[in-house]
Amino acid sequence: MIVLNKQQVVTEQFPNGETKVKDFDQLILKDNLVEFTYQEDGDLIRLLFVKKRLDETEAETCRLLIRYMPYSRMDRKIEGDLFTLNYVAEFINSLQFDQVFVVEPHSHVTLELLVNSAGVYPALDWLPQLMEKLDFSDNDRIVFPDKGAAARYINSGYENSCVFEKKRNPQTGRIEGMELKAGDIPLGAKCIIVDDLCSAGGTFLWAGKILKEMGASAVYLLVTHCEARIFKGTLLDDDSPITNVFTTNSMMDTEHPKINYINLTTESYV
Repeated sequence: MIVLNKQQVVTEQFPNGETKVKDFDQLILKDNLVEFTYQEDGDLIRLLFVKKRLDETEAETCRLLIRYMPYSRMDRKIEGDLFTLNYVAEFINSLQFDQVFVVEPHSHVTLELLVNSAGVYPALDWLPQLMEKLDFSDNDRIVFPDKGAAARYINSGYENSCVFEKKRNPQTGRIEGMELKAGDIPLGAKCIIVDDLCSAGGTFLWAGKILKEMGASAVYLLVTHCEARIFKGTLLDDDSPITNVFTTNSMMDTEHPKINYINLTTESYV
């Protein structure tokens, strides 16, 4: 989905699958902001068409906000797989936006590959609001599920945090265990697990079960990007250790009693 200056650009498909972009000249300003929500690969073609049309006008500047950077998990060369994030970044660079903002990039590689880019980390703003809502005390804990999440958020000034370390099978990449490497869990503590991305939720199930076994009274998940695949796993089951999930609609907006959507107001960051 493409939003130009707060208005959605209307697109359709021909019977053969080709994309038709409806005229949007009335939305074009001198200074423009394109908001890009990736749902499938066709959205990259839509982004191309929109930017090319903007280039034909008298628009002076055009910035891009990427709500979720596609292919961001393929951020290195792995034997047998292509380094696809590199190719997608090259494609976006070729469109020559004046500045590119990425909401919660999965790793530093995304920003290294994108020209004139900056990361936007709204979870750092939502976290204190959520802590206040849940009536957090010194007995409660912020939990990072791995070193990547810790590196992304741990310097944000919050005390009483904990860090897990995941053990993966080197052949399959599946999680085979988790261990609390830093911090402690007091009896009865409320815990908020903070990360950027949730797929089926296996990582957070592991962490949630361990936290409950260590004495946590409730475990919440704050994750900026959430795939629809979460409904394929057991993270949202009644007997799941996760009480509630707080996320944005950067990847989906399906309603569920355990999911609470947070509004991402772009004006605060761009």
